[in-house]
Amino acid sequence: MADPLKPAASDPSYRTALLTRLFKPEELDLPCARDDHHLTAQQKATALAIDGGPDADEDITPGSWCPLRPHHSGPHYALLRYLTGDKVVWIRWLGPVNELVTLTDCTRSTTHDHTCPLFTGHPGTCPPPRTD
Repeated sequence: MADPLKPAASDPSYRTALLTRLFKPEELDLPCARDDHHLTAQQKATALAIDGGPDADEDITPGSWCPLRPHHSGPHYALLRYLTGDKVVWIRWLGPVNELVTLTDCTRSTTHDHTCPLFTGHPGTCPPPRTD
C-alpha cells in the first residue's frame, strides 16, 4: 500500500484533501491575521540552523502572520527568516499540521517600483503597495 503522506509532502492540494479527511472543518479553518502557527523551540532551532549565507537574518522575524488574503482556502504561511539572495524561510500550516519551507521571493510586481512581498507561486494576486 502506498504511503498517503508522501504525496502530501509535495502536493498542496493533496495535502489539503488529506487533512480535511483527518480533521473537522473548524479545526482547519483558522483565520490568517493572527499568530496561530505555534512555532516550537525545535522548529526555531531548525530555521536558524539553515545556512542562509552572509546576509541572512540572525533571528526569527517577530510577529509574522499569514500575509495571504483573508479567508483564503488552503495552507497559511508566516515569514520566519530572510536568507541571502531571494530565499526566505516560512512556516506553512493548515489547522494543527505545520512544516518549515524555504521559498523564493515572488518576482511579480503590482507596479514598476513595488515588488511582491510573498513567495513564488503564492495563490491569488500580488498585494498592492501599502499606503501607510
